[in-house]
Amino acid sequence: MSPDNEDPEDIPVEDVRMKIQALVDNELPESEIASVLEEIRGSYEYRAEYAELLRLRRRLSAGPVPPVSSDWLTRAERRISRRISRSVGVTLLIGSCVALLGYALFTLFADPDVPRPVIVLVALGVAGIVALIANAIADRMRERRTDRYREIIR
Repeated sequence: MSPDNEDPEDIPVEDVRMKIQALVDNELPESEIASVLEEIRGSYEYRAEYAELLRLRRRLSAGPVPPVSSDWLTRAERRISRRISRSVGVTLLIGSCVALLGYALFTLFADPDVPRPVIVLVALGVAGIVALIANAIADRMRERRTDRYREIIR
């Protein structure tokens, strides 16, 4: 069953609401706009929500940007110290895991009683894990460089 042939009763309410929000934010794919507008026309609740979101968007775009309070700056500085301490903790955790894994592999490879196929399989498994971690780190770095919402304060 294609999405175009779906019965409107089968579409979850939260999905329709998310699509209405995406429509208001101009983030909805063009192929879905007609079906969402049909949903809005067919429901009083969706029409009211769509109208409210449009009013909110107009109000936000028309108003001046509020000044940054000193309280917010204080909280932001605390967040920075939390990020630093979190990154130090993650670095120590990963470092200890790498050291333990290195020691385990060293003792595995140094033991003459371990069969060669076991050593090869363990080495391939470790190489696969390293490749997956490197790929995940590269994806995260690429995502961080191309993030459209980088300047938005969370």
